[in-house]
Amino acid sequence: MNVRRPIMTMVMALALFMITGGHWAMLHSVAWAGMVKDFSRTGSIAEAVTKTFDGKHPCSMCKKIASAQAHEEKAPVTVKVDKKAEVFVVSLGSALPSPLSSPFTYGPAPFVSMPELCFAPPVPVPIQA
Repeated sequence: MNVRRPIMTMVMALALFMITGGHWAMLHSVAWAGMVKDFSRTGSIAEAVTKTFDGKHPCSMCKKIASAQAHEEKAPVTVKVDKKAEVFVVSLGSALPSPLSSPFTYGPAPFVSMPELCFAPPVPVPIQA
């Protein structure tokens, strides 16, 4: 079994999650759940949810997340290049031979018999009960 493919898929999914800001959404969700829990001790659930999302009652975790997000947005990723681009290789034509072309035909579709390929499905389509 090839183990590299699932690992690389997970790495790519994690990278996409981080690039799109999924880690901030996870942290906010944890903070909001804690705030709802804390606010519901002194009032109803409706009041707790209202206090959580009105923006007037941030918890310490929300303040830390907001400051970290602001710091991350203020520091854009830039690369300073001091050198000019140099040409290292000058091409005098293609030294590689062109690929050989040969006709290619596709074989029959796997696991499908020929009549299924040639005829349209029955109308109306049968529905299983």
